[in-house]
Amino acid sequence: MASFLHDPATKGQQSSATTTVTTPALAGLPANEFFVPKYLSSTCYADCVANSVATAQLASQRAAQTRGSPGSSTTSSRSTFGLLDDETTPQLYNYSDSSKHSSLVRGLSGFHAFDLQENIAATPGDVPPHLPSCWSSEGVSQSMEIFGDMLEVKFAGPPAKGNEQEAAAVRANHPIPPQCGLFYFEVEVLSRGKDGYAFPLPRTSTSTFERDDQIINERSFIGVGFCGPKVQLNKMPGWVSDSWGYHGDDGNTFACQNSGKQYGPTFSTNDVIGCGINFRNRTAFYTKNGIALETAFKDLKGTLYPAVGMRTIGEHVRANFGQREFVFDIESYMREEKAKTYTQIHAFQPPLELLGGRSSARADTAITQTIHKLISSYLAHNGYVDSVRAFAGDVQKETNAFTSPKSVEDGDVNMGENEIAEDLEAINRQKIRAAVMEGNINRALKLTELFFPKVFEDNPEILFQLKCRKFVELMRLCALAKKSEYAEDDEMQDVSNDDDTDMRDAEVPAKPNLADLLNESLRYGQKLHESYRNKEFPSSTTDVQKALNDIFALMAYPDPINSPVAYLLAEEGRAPVAEDLNSAILVSQGKSSVAKLERLIQHTTMLMRELAEQGGQSAFVNVRHDFLAP
Repeated sequence: MASFLHDPATKGQQSSATTTVTTPALAGLPANEFFVPKYLSSTCYADCVANSVATAQLASQRAAQTRGSPGSSTTSSRSTFGLLDDETTPQLYNYSDSSKHSSLVRGLSGFHAFDLQENIAATPGDVPPHLPSCWSSEGVSQSMEIFGDMLEVKFAGPPAKGNEQEAAAVRANHPIPPQCGLFYFEVEVLSRGKDGYAFPLPRTSTSTFERDDQIINERSFIGVGFCGPKVQLNKMPGWVSDSWGYHGDDGNTFACQNSGKQYGPTFSTNDVIGCGINFRNRTAFYTKNGIALETAFKDLKGTLYPAVGMRTIGEHVRANFGQREFVFDIESYMREEKAKTYTQIHAFQPPLELLGGRSSARADTAITQTIHKLISSYLAHNGYVDSVRAFAGDVQKETNAFTSPKSVEDGDVNMGENEIAEDLEAINRQKIRAAVMEGNINRALKLTELFFPKVFEDNPEILFQLKCRKFVELMRLCALAKKSEYAEDDEMQDVSNDDDTDMRDAEVPAKPNLADLLNESLRYGQKLHESYRNKEFPSSTTDVQKALNDIFALMAYPDPINSPVAYLLAEEGRAPVAEDLNSAILVSQGKSSVAKLERLIQHTTMLMRELAEQGGQSAFVNVRHDFLAP
């Protein structure tokens, strides 16, 4: 069977152009903002951040409507519909020219910053941990000055005389979460300080790490590394327990003790030292001026913070946690690590006892048959009848071409008798789904009542959800009509020419202008409000009054497309309605509301996220990005 999946290790190899960030600095981010560098944008960690932030922003936008804003429940449910109650001609809003939807995610030059509203109390388990984004002033010696958006550190000194090991260090504002898989930061040495020193290089030197114009070997008493949360910040990184560092004066690495190990070149003014923590194999490495050095530390455990230490007056460094383009190509390194992970996954052979004692060949056949069934059931679940037939034909051709009839075990995909027998039901479900996705809620309502009459009787909250979506579609037409006095005929008839059976009096002319559209929306909203203002669904989590207040807030803004409730108008809002309706129909027919393939993906995704929280190779696997994204 031809593979439907691309190679996740090579996906997204193109790198977007990077430029210097000139927008407001996001280095010292407040506690309510997330920071995700570009090289982590395809990870499971980034997905968790995006989901958490999107959920919080959606809740924030809804909460804003209850705080006395123009979108409050009082404004939307009383003032708006009072226009019709008083038989007053509705006031037409002056729509602006701007029609761009506000984005939930703000991307800036190679990294993404996600905002969490302060008034949202997120559940602890739902919010992923923050990444390090700047230095922290907590526990720092008075010898250290932190400035420049909390990214720059300068040693003001002086240390205690007579003790050459007296130093000071700073660590980042957050520990490195293992679920990111790989974390990398760079430290640029702006000054080696007063007591940093230099001497001429031998003329025979061919060091790869020295700049072409460098004629002296500069050294600094600066150390770059990481440490645990309880380490006192009065020693260089690596000199004490639970601390690791690479020092510029001798090029040695130090691992939890004050005796070092020869590692790499020295570094000083204008050098950029990078440090990477790889949770796949629990190692750390360094780079100098964009060139990777060998592995520095192994078997790393515990909570780790990026850290930098200094010993002499005037030493000055600036960190880069992903706010700017890195000197080292960390994105290529990330792809290589992901490729190594998938190589190991592909090489894994399940024990025979897990395969029911089958031989390897028979086990492969059984797995292939299972995959065929999962794909077939998913297509049928969503009503893609033609695709089910085409897929069945392809499977049959492949089976005939590569296997003899006797070698094919019973139970492979056979859609000629079983699955295709339910063609009619699947076709009807697909028609209903397509109507919702097109914004034609009236057609979806009529088709559902015609083919599956018990759905709305058993699921009144689904009917309510559809009617709310119809109101949103009407308001969407009003918003789009600002560019023209007349709406398009085909768009208008989708939501207005035919109404629900209990709201049939709310109709408009075939070619309505903006006033007609708004009038129709007001009348439909009034009917909706009257029908559901005192209703609740005890067996459902749907908050009827909150849902009404949410959608009625659209009436309170002169330009809803550019308002705090613009998210309600997005076409993406149709999909959840279509899915809920399709699930209700399936349940009414005695079937599962979720396709087996979808349930398998959900289960696998959750397992991978739980494993990723412990670090290891799982952090490099993102089911959605690696296998499902287009």
